[in-house]
Amino acid sequence: MRQVPVVFTSKAASDMLAIFEFEKKINGVLKAREIVKALTAEGKSLGVALRHRIGEELDGWEGPPAREIHKDVCLHGDYEIHYEIVPAYEPIPTGIAILRVWDTRQDR
Repeated sequence: MRQVPVVFTSKAASDMLAIFEFEKKINGVLKAREIVKALTAEGKSLGVALRHRIGEELDGWEGPPAREIHKDVCLHGDYEIHYEIVPAYEPIPTGIAILRVWDTRQDR
């Protein structure tokens, strides 16, 4: 099984830190750490066995279309992972960039 490299952009890393801080205030450090680990694992899993095509294309991004995936099962519908497939329309990508990770309960 071929695995495609998945890279988190600096904005996505910043989003993860904001999610951690937000969850830490509400649910404590252990739960916040668990959520960030689950989001990281979900992002990394996009590079395995062509899972990157499960998202829907988004309008409003410059360049190749970004895709989004809603994590409504494992994280109770509160998170969105926005990512870009590189190159966009190839059957087997050379990489996946996680662009943003948003908690839908927060103002953004």
